Order: sequence, then structure tokens, then C-alpha cells
Amino acid sequence: MSSQIWQPPDITAICAEQNAPLTQCSHTGFVFLALLTQLFGSSKDYNILDNPYPKPFLSDYRSPPLVERTISEPAPIKHVATNPHLLGPPLNFEPHVDHKIHAHSYGPKGSQGFSESSFFLKPDLKLDFEKFPPRFDAADFESNFFANKHDFFDVEPADSEKVTVVDKAEIITEKSKAYNKNKRKRKKRYAPEVYDFIVVGAGSAGCVIANRLSEVKKWKSSEAGPEEPDVTSVPAFAPVLGNSNIDWRYRTQPEELTCRAHRGQTCPWFSGRVMGGSSSINYLVYMRGNKRDYDDWAALGNYGWSYDDVLPYFKKSENNQDIEAKDEIYHGVDGPLTVERFTYLDKNVAMIVKAFHETGLPLVDFNGEQQIGTMTTQATSKDGKRMSSNSAFIRPVRHKRSNLFVRSNAQVTKILIHRHKKIAYGVKYMRNGVWHEVRALKEVVLSAGALNSPRILMLSGIGPEKTLKELNIPVLKNLKVGYNLQDHATMEAMLMGLTNKTSTSISSDELINGVKKYHSSKHNDGPLSATGPLYVTAFVRTPFADEDETVPDIQYHFDGRNLREFYSDPTTYLATRTLPLAYYDSINVRPILLSPKSRGYLTLNKTDPVFGQPLIYPRFFTDKRDVDTLVAALEMIQVLEKTKAFRENGVEFIRVPVEACVNYEWGTYDYFFCLLRSYTATIFHPAGTCRMGPPSDKEAVVNPRLKVYGIRHLRVADLSIVPNIIRGNTNAPAIMIGEKVSDMIKEDWNHYF
Repeated sequence: MSSQIWQPPDITAICAEQNAPLTQCSHTGFVFLALLTQLFGSSKDYNILDNPYPKPFLSDYRSPPLVERTISEPAPIKHVATNPHLLGPPLNFEPHVDHKIHAHSYGPKGSQGFSESSFFLKPDLKLDFEKFPPRFDAADFESNFFANKHDFFDVEPADSEKVTVVDKAEIITEKSKAYNKNKRKRKKRYAPEVYDFIVVGAGSAGCVIANRLSEVKKWKSSEAGPEEPDVTSVPAFAPVLGNSNIDWRYRTQPEELTCRAHRGQTCPWFSGRVMGGSSSINYLVYMRGNKRDYDDWAALGNYGWSYDDVLPYFKKSENNQDIEAKDEIYHGVDGPLTVERFTYLDKNVAMIVKAFHETGLPLVDFNGEQQIGTMTTQATSKDGKRMSSNSAFIRPVRHKRSNLFVRSNAQVTKILIHRHKKIAYGVKYMRNGVWHEVRALKEVVLSAGALNSPRILMLSGIGPEKTLKELNIPVLKNLKVGYNLQDHATMEAMLMGLTNKTSTSISSDELINGVKKYHSSKHNDGPLSATGPLYVTAFVRTPFADEDETVPDIQYHFDGRNLREFYSDPTTYLATRTLPLAYYDSINVRPILLSPKSRGYLTLNKTDPVFGQPLIYPRFFTDKRDVDTLVAALEMIQVLEKTKAFRENGVEFIRVPVEACVNYEWGTYDYFFCLLRSYTATIFHPAGTCRMGPPSDKEAVVNPRLKVYGIRHLRVADLSIVPNIIRGNTNAPAIMIGEKVSDMIKEDWNHYF
């Protein structure tokens, strides 16, 4: 059974403020969003029994008058009636519950099935809810739980006892009034379920961990995350996934050196809020990084993390179908994750590869022996569709393994930790407006990503002592959580103009018909099955690079733009990007800073620590070496104009200052620095906020086996643990981390086999 669960970005308010007509704000743009919602808004994983409230928050909302135009020609303003169930903005249902628990009695014995209100106990276990006073909190259960923990074991559902607990809470926030208008005032608070392991986060690493731990049949694993809608499967639709309801919609805080020309002087920082995490909304690049990255981790004292140590875990997950990468030393073919090259080749991709090769860069397999060079990227796709961590590691086993439990649409807010013994024993989460607590007999594995894992740790009392005390959060362990934030900084607005010879722009009708054709086709091999010019990349060395000749310091990425529309209103254009990657008449060049020296941090929202967005301070460009490296990369890339490949196709850089930098001469250091400050961007690779390190590393949050210092039975396993960010895209390293920590956990609990 399926239902529409995806809602596109709500760009109506932004479009109403546009300074020039933009296609995404036109009738065509909104028809495109409506069509995607209709054709791709459901999920093959959706189960109505597991999602009792599929669409409770759609509003009666209609867009303001829109700009009616085709992709190529402007037209007058015209009102377009829209379907509120397709285009209405999603509401963030994040109620605060002042919960008062009254313990009910045991339910009937022999309750059947795996329900959210069941937890599995040994029949003679005396865990008496009746003895708790009418008002009790997690600490009361905590004491009783630890007193009887040795009595827990895995039993069949028929042997379990069903416990019903009533929550008298009133949902008090304004956001929740509509949702609770016709609901009973008394809501169920489900009794805690018990598992061997709880995996918090269903992202790139979390899906791997849940799969690998559930290979041990006697271990129960639980995982949470919203279902993955079908719209994520189309490679060219990646831009429309950001700011939709499967994105956390995080934004940076205003800073002097970043994002000055973006709306509110803040940058978006997309992060997947969906099964598969960011692997479900990223741009599908499969890139491992440089050998030196991992050897440097090991040199810092992280035993077991050298390149030779981690390579087997890259290969373990990989099912590489690329004929050119059939190298048993570096690639695997037996893993769940399909890796391939797109069958559709954008003509500009071939041109860029040829141009780089003319400059002397070799054609290489970036995941092989040598990284410096150019080539089309390998992608996490299969037959023209995205291969997310969810589709590779969870979907094939989800209904086959009775010991794997998936809780979709669950937001974890706290790790439950024994206040005296410092042992993690469960998590607290909200699902469909109801609070739940789940218990772990062995470990809690936090895999919520570099932005959410530190947030959950701090809410649980693990983090900077000063920050926690300011928010009245009891300090369980003073650690540098949220620091060491890194990302691959870059910028917008370095555009190359295309002629009709290589432009891929199409009409409105062609766009709509192309979407319909992809949806109905059994063989997805057209332009929507690839990522446009993002399919090509190059790794180079600037004069500021490391002495090691095998190590690059810049990676070039490329993505398409509508030249006239971008220059007419760059701020609104960047805030409303929703159209497919496949269609464009200019190319934006992005030099990616691979080894940033600047470090940022994130912290809890002081107004609303639990549900409010974390405060993200990237602090890009605070180290001048980063600016110098990126400016050098912008100067170096202009050599492509002199290549035969570019000259034959009439491709040239647009040497016209963009809006926020008109006071500087195009091509100068000051102009390029202005681009970096004003049109700052990342490729959404946050890392490092729960740093891995040996005991001697005062900045470390986890040890080399990813165990949180000072807290037993708690690990962190995602990109937050990396000491220094990888030189390349980060999805593949996150999956590797999931593979490696799974083996670590099995090793540590091998006496249970």
C-alpha cells in the first residue's frame, strides 16, 4: 500500500519577492512540482499500518500570482490556481509535550504481533508498573530496568505481555492545534520496547549498521527514519529534494565572511531527513577520497583506520558494474551497493573531460591507485535510478529479517543514560505526536550525521560543560561535542556560457513530457537518468598544495544554470532551485576546497534546544590559506578556454561581475574573494563534530572503536567522527564507517554468537 508522503519545497513566498522572472517561479515551475508530487510523491516502502497519520498537516494554501513563462521566453504575470494537496507548504509538526504519566495495568497475556505498545519480557520478570507513583519519569524506570536487566532475553511475541500506559498530556503549542482538534485528549504513551541494539539514524552509515547487525539472528535491531519517496530515485531531480519535507532544512548562522548575498545572509545546509539520509538526496557521486586521508587518521593515533585497514570495508559494500574499474585490488563486486557510470552521457560532460585531458590531466579511476586527474564519476545508481543506502541495505532485508525493526517518522531527542553508572540503555523519541522510549540491552549506536549526532549527544548531557549548564541540561560527560566542524567550501557565480551547439535547454512542454516519459519507461536511460555536468570532476594541485605529489587540494565540480535568469536575480535564483540538473544554457564552475584549515562549530538552539534548529557556524575563510587556495583554483580553471574542446564549441567564461560584486574587476583576487564571501556554498559534506581520537587527544569525543569517552554502551558512527575531512565526496566514506563499526560491534559482543 502506498500514499503520497513527499511534499516539494515551498517557494511561493520567495517567488513573490523575485526581482526578475524565473522559470522555477513560473507556471511551468509549479506545474513541474505538482507533476513530481503526483507521479513520484509516494513510497514503495510505505505501510499504512506503520504510518497511521500519512498526511495530517497539509494546509489549505494557495500560491500567490505566478509568473507565466516558458523556459526560453518571458511572459506577463498570470494567476495560476494550484492544488493545495500538491503544492501546499509542509508544516513542521514539532509539538512540545508536558507529559504526565499515569501507569495503567498489564494488558492481556499472549498478545500477538510486533506492535508499538508491546515490549518483550521473560514471563517471570517482575517489572511492576503499578508500583510507580502516578508521576514518574525515565529515572524511575531506569532504576527498575537496571535491577532486572539480566532477566531480559528474546522471546516470541506470543510469550509477551502487552502493557498500556496512558499519557494525560495536552499538546500545547500553536502548531499542533489543528492536528489535535478532533483527537482525544487522552493519548497513549507506549510502554518501552526492548532490543539488543538501537541504531539512531537511517542514513548512509545507519542503514549499513542495521543491516549488518541484523545478520546475527538472535540480535534485535531497531532503526528510525521517514520512508524514502520515489522522487529520490530520479538522479536529475536532486535539486528539488533540498528544502522539501525530507530535508532538515538547516541553515547557517550569519557570519562576516560567508553567505553575504544569500537570503538572510545564511546558507542552506541540506541534510536528508529520510530513510537513507543524505544518500537519498545527494548528487549520487561515489568517491572514497585519497589514500593519505586515512593514513593521516591512523598517524593521529587512530589505530585500525589506515587506508589498508579501511579498503576492505569499501570493497565489502560495493557491487561495481563499471567495466573500466574491474580491478580486484581496489573494487568489490559482491556487495549490496551498486556502483556504475550513468548510461546517459551529457555532451558537455564529454567536452569537459576532453578539455581537462588536453591540459595534461590523466584519465583516472578516482577510487583506484591515483586520484589526481579527470573522468566521469562513478555513481550510486542502478539502471538509471538512485541507489541509496536504504535501497541497498534496508529494502532488500526489511521484510525478511524478523529481528530488524524499522520505526519510520521517529525523531530521537535523547539517549537514555544511567546517571550514576554512565551506561546508555535506550532512547527517547517522538512519533506522530506521541513520546516513546525504547531500551537497548547491548548498545545504542548514534548514526544521525555530523549535524544531528552532536545535537542528540548534547541533549543527552554529553558535550561542552558550559553550553549544557547554560541550558540546564545535567552534565554527564564534558566533551568537545559540536566542535571541529568542517565542510568542502566553494562558491557560486563563476559561469561559463554555452552556445546552441551544447546548450541543453528545452521548452516547457518538453520538460513536462520528459518527466512523464521517465515515469512510464521501464528503461530509464534519458537525460533525467543522469546528473548533467555534475557527472564530471577533476582533482588538481594548486601552488598551495601539500608537498606530497599524490595529494590534490582542489576538486572541480560543475552544474548547470540558466545564464540570463541567474544574472537577473542571483539571490532568488539560488533560493528557488528546483528544476532538473539535465537542462541548462550555462555551467557553474565550483572549485571545492578539499583540506580546509578553517574550523567551525555548532551548538544547541537556546530558544528551543529540543526541536529548534541547531546553530551552525561554519566559519569558512577564517584561515586565509583557504581563500588563497580557492582563488588560485579560480585562476587556474580559466585555462580550459584555450583548449580545442572549448574553442570548437564556443564555450567562454562570462566576464561580467555578478550583482553583489560589481564594485570589483572581474578576474582579480578581490573579485574572487567577493564571490567566496557573497555566494558561499558547500556541497553538503559536514564532518568532524564528534571527533575520533586516542585518549591523549583532548578534542576527541570517541575512541578509535567509536565508543563515546566516559559513557558505556554508546557509539557514534557517521561522518561526525572523522578527525579531518576526506579529500572527496563523503557518501562512500560514511558507508565504509558503517561497515567497519559493524564488525567492531560483532567483535566486542562475539561471546553472544
